[in-house]
Amino acid sequence: MTDNSMWEHPANALILRHGGYTLTVIDNPTPHAFSPLPPNDRTRARQVAESLLTVESVGAELDPLPATDIDVAPHHTRSDLEQVHIGCWGPVTEITDAALADRTGFFSLRDQAEELAKAYPNAAILGSAWIDFSIAYSAYVFIHPSGPRLWADGYSGEGDWDVRDDSVSDVIAAFDAAADLDSGFAYDAEPGHMQYDAVQEACLSALMPRERRELMLSSFRVTRTQEAIDDLEETWLDE
Repeated sequence: MTDNSMWEHPANALILRHGGYTLTVIDNPTPHAFSPLPPNDRTRARQVAESLLTVESVGAELDPLPATDIDVAPHHTRSDLEQVHIGCWGPVTEITDAALADRTGFFSLRDQAEELAKAYPNAAILGSAWIDFSIAYSAYVFIHPSGPRLWADGYSGEGDWDVRDDSVSDVIAAFDAAADLDSGFAYDAEPGHMQYDAVQEACLSALMPRERRELMLSSFRVTRTQEAIDDLEETWLDE
């Protein structure tokens, strides 16, 4: 049973913002080497949930969630922030965790991606998180096992993005994703106007089937770390 004593907000407190938050791990990536993806491995999904930096311990397994519903994950109240959703489909692991998006700079997303890169040195890792503050604040991470990686975060349309490591072109080349981008894609766009979401989708499409209708996610009730609780409350519950 989840320990609620560390939360300042009650379980029925409403989440005040919209957002998204997903990390995908593709082990030993080979373009279009497998299709379709196999069913979710629930045992491995629990192991992944237990390894998350934002999780102290994993409790009850909840009803599974169709992977097609993850864009509208059931995060409406504070108690929903005590859930994580994991899909383990053969070489692909997908993590959906509201704690990956935090208003202090998306350090949780960055730290978790780096932790996964250590645990899966031969894997491609792609992640994104965003929060709607009337202007979307977004972060993207791309890590390819051959070396290229990219981190970018900032407000949509603004000029002061934090962009680190390699270029968008380097990442697209590493993932062999150019063919999955629109012909008019602007490789030289400024960071605030760069279509990082399109780059992410192209990289995923280059390495894995995108059909999700038959895929399920395991859902778990978790006890959060104190640091994760502080970030979750400040991000999703505080005015």
